[in-house]
Amino acid sequence: MRSLNDLVLAGLVVMLVLGASGCRRHAASIEDCDDVLNRLIDLELVESGYRDPALRARWQQNLERRFAPDLARCRNQKVRDDVRACLATARTPEEIVHRCLD
Repeated sequence: MRSLNDLVLAGLVVMLVLGASGCRRHAASIEDCDDVLNRLIDLELVESGYRDPALRARWQQNLERRFAPDLARCRNQKVRDDVRACLATARTPEEIVHRCLD
């Protein structure tokens, strides 16, 4: 299994390299970027068996700090118009990377 950091980074990198081409896309808002990061973290913690709310909050804070530069670059990259709906139905971090951010 990939590490949480690898999957989060992969998701953010995919968002960064998305081209401006394609229909049904919009510039990612900071909320879109935050939603991607939060969903990746949630799914990875569930897969890893972590259900403790205090642990989740700690991981969330640590990763938000670590990936702050990536989150800043994520803003205004082109994402699918239905990215939030896709995030809500994604069951794995890999699905987010390969289906929601393609």
